[in-house]
Amino acid sequence: MTSNGIAKASIPEPFASTDHVTSQNPSYPLLAREIALWRMLTIRFQRAPCSGEGARLYGGRWNARGIPALYLACDPATAVAEFYQGLPKPGTLAPYRLLASALVDLTDGKGGACNEMVEHACTAAWKAMATRNRIPPSWALTRQLIAAGAQGALVPSAQNRGGTCVVLWDWHATGNGPEHPEGKGAALTLLDPEKVLEEPARAR
Repeated sequence: MTSNGIAKASIPEPFASTDHVTSQNPSYPLLAREIALWRMLTIRFQRAPCSGEGARLYGGRWNARGIPALYLACDPATAVAEFYQGLPKPGTLAPYRLLASALVDLTDGKGGACNEMVEHACTAAWKAMATRNRIPPSWALTRQLIAAGAQGALVPSAQNRGGTCVVLWDWHATGNGPEHPEGKGAALTLLDPEKVLEEPARAR
């Protein structure tokens, strides 16, 4: 624990950070961050803009199947590139605001990986490894970070060189804005003043 009561992510791969951190321990520190984020939503699931159900069902680079996760980007171009991945398809670009108390930064501050271990996690063929019942390095790192209390991580974009993404493992949607982060995990607010993506009321 640190003096302010926030735990440290004790992962044995140090990196330097100029951001406010919760510890001087030479491990991945947990960062307090407020970030503007973007996400491309498929038309089919645009009424659930804060759901990580798709990632939970099918898995992703930074989450094994069965672990909910939400993938977002730090700029619109990266969000679009991550969504298309070379295959044009319709989607909705949505802006968000994130207020987190325990993010891990796995980047070098310029969109690249912060060390060789993260670089390997970003480039390994995780789908092929999972198919052969091998644990991808990104899954192993994710498991350690979640156990250490990380709500999510900043990671290099695989589709937009120099871009940065955010993957969340512990979050909640807030309709009151990020300044009212009631709930468990990082507070994620969809910026939708006209409520065009608001989930329709269920029939009683």
